[in-house]
Amino acid sequence: MSDINNFKDQMLYEVQKAFYDERGKGARYRLTLTGVPYIKSQLGEKANDIEMIKNWLIENKFCTEIEIEQDEIEFKAKMKNCCLYNISNSFYEKGMQPLSCPIANMFMSAIESELGLSPELLPIDIKGEYCGIRCAKIADSAVVEGN
Repeated sequence: MSDINNFKDQMLYEVQKAFYDERGKGARYRLTLTGVPYIKSQLGEKANDIEMIKNWLIENKFCTEIEIEQDEIEFKAKMKNCCLYNISNSFYEKGMQPLSCPIANMFMSAIESELGLSPELLPIDIKGEYCGIRCAKIADSAVVEGN
């Protein structure tokens, strides 16, 4: 990765971390639309289609691979070589969850458009070169807490 990309990743991490330091976990709920205007500017109405978002992200090298699973309660996406991995991993290495995932926000916006529900981002799982995002679609507190 280039020095410029490392710099950008570090800056994005620092901005999110400063926001967290000021607002705590409540900062997460101020960042739920981060990334959504961008994908809508790229895909227009197609930004409401999960498969279109997935294909666009891969074609434009935001990730090299995305595996999606979903049912009526939960949406899961496992992403390989995500362009935002270093930012999320910086939080993970400090024992914290990332405040936001713009790619998860893109998928959650599509889910909200399709179902009329406001999905909840669950903890992000980072393993090796993979990021795993999960969103509760229809949930009670047991699902949101990961039980």
